[in-house]
Amino acid sequence: MKIEKISDNQIRCILSREDLEQRSLRLSELAYGNEKARALFRDIMQQAAFQYGFKTDGTPLMIEAIPLGNGSIILLVTKVENPEELDTRFSNFAPSVQSASASASEAAGPDPLLQAMRENFSPPPVKDEKEEIERYRMFLFTNRIFRFEKLEDAIRAAVLTADAYQGDSSLYRDDSGDCYYLSLTMEDADAVGRMQRVLSVISEYGSSQPVSIARRQHLNEHCKMLCARGALAMLSQLE
Repeated sequence: MKIEKISDNQIRCILSREDLEQRSLRLSELAYGNEKARALFRDIMQQAAFQYGFKTDGTPLMIEAIPLGNGSIILLVTKVENPEELDTRFSNFAPSVQSASASASEAAGPDPLLQAMRENFSPPPVKDEKEEIERYRMFLFTNRIFRFEKLEDAIRAAVLTADAYQGDSSLYRDDSGDCYYLSLTMEDADAVGRMQRVLSVISEYGSSQPVSIARRQHLNEHCKMLCARGALAMLSQLE
């Protein structure tokens, strides 16, 4: 079991096939919160708290599952700042998966972690849709979201990185929170590797945010789009 901290609000746990076999856990059992699944999630959260100081503190959790081709699975655990984001959680899955998740939610017990697991856990698609799974994995890897308290901070980051950045960038304004969000999309894993210095510089001016399809939908639906393409280049011209 390998746990990585993505941001202050999100961790990633990679479970190998051997990890699941050692716990006598089947993939399907994770969504329904039996005793073995409960123990696994507690171990994950305890290890995350020990390694990275990642604690829930009563914050709602969103748990996403990304099955891998070798029998392993990636679990993304995200603290949800805006619980209404969960309303669109299952829009990308088949109705049968949504129904299964809803049934699990009805059976949820009082345990906060277990309840979050049952209500928000996304099982893999019922059918073997490897291409769709791979596309989602690549989405998570190649996308970044940064939050800026002031537009001036976004401009400073853009001035230092616009010339070097390769990829799409969009800028949003959240009037309710009086802040700005910069969404970055890179072409592939190699591009992400080349952009590490750029991402590091941007993170000095803005805070990295959890990435998920639900998060992207929330930006599109609840924030004002200021620039759909080439946001970094646009911002760099505002200095």
